[in-house]
Amino acid sequence: MYPPRGAFEPRASAPAPPVWTRRRLLALAGATGLTLSGCSSISSTAQNPDGGAFCVDRSSLDQHSSLVTAPLVYEVSQERTNLWFDSGFYGQLQAWLAAYVAQSKRQPDQIWTYGAWISGGPRCDSWHHSGRAFDLSRLRLAPGQFLSARYDQWRTTSGAALQRHLRDYWGLAASLHQHFAFVLTYLYNAQHHNHVHIDNGRSGNQLATFSSRSRVQVQAVQGMLTYLWDRPVGLTGAWDGATRRAVRQVLDDLEITADLRTGSSSWQPFLQASTARATD
Repeated sequence: MYPPRGAFEPRASAPAPPVWTRRRLLALAGATGLTLSGCSSISSTAQNPDGGAFCVDRSSLDQHSSLVTAPLVYEVSQERTNLWFDSGFYGQLQAWLAAYVAQSKRQPDQIWTYGAWISGGPRCDSWHHSGRAFDLSRLRLAPGQFLSARYDQWRTTSGAALQRHLRDYWGLAASLHQHFAFVLTYLYNAQHHNHVHIDNGRSGNQLATFSSRSRVQVQAVQGMLTYLWDRPVGLTGAWDGATRRAVRQVLDDLEITADLRTGSSSWQPFLQASTARATD
């Protein structure tokens, strides 16, 4: 989603402050204080009685200039910026970044973005209008070194460079899918070729679970199978036989007996293993 002109208020630039079995995943969770299900420590998010997105005034939201210790940078101006968030959603983003660092062993020093809350006007049909959505474009790992969700910039590369971008991208997507059910990647449509959209409209303040009826989640599984697990399948968003067989093979390798659709008992470990595999 592209923000309207004037939606954000950038400020001046400033200096920046193996085989994954279920046993290994459980050990990782224990060592880092992460859980495989539930986010009870995160405050609840504002709700609309009809369950849909709704408009809120910016004054009701919390203003932040960073996630954890990584400053937010507005992609358009390439300057550090303040953004506004629902408090519960911001807490989930903080939990995501901490988990991503633990699982990937990467420490971003900047988070580049196309924004969070925007003024909704009369429509109020986006979770951005509720302060419960975020558009992630890049993670800066060091000056001049980025993990990029800018598919629009690197899709024309080839060979090892393209494969590295794809592994990084789908490892990042796997980490986001642990925390949010609605993660829109470049497979969703052309509007998401320059960022990954994240919101908690479906998953609320809980960790995500998997639904084979979700085009978004099935596309993500297919991307991970193809680019992380070396089991290429069609990137169709359909829960077809080839996808189900490839998933079963990966779960067997991870010593996970439960079906991917069984709550979080297989979905979360599968995603954690996918995040870690991107940097193996």
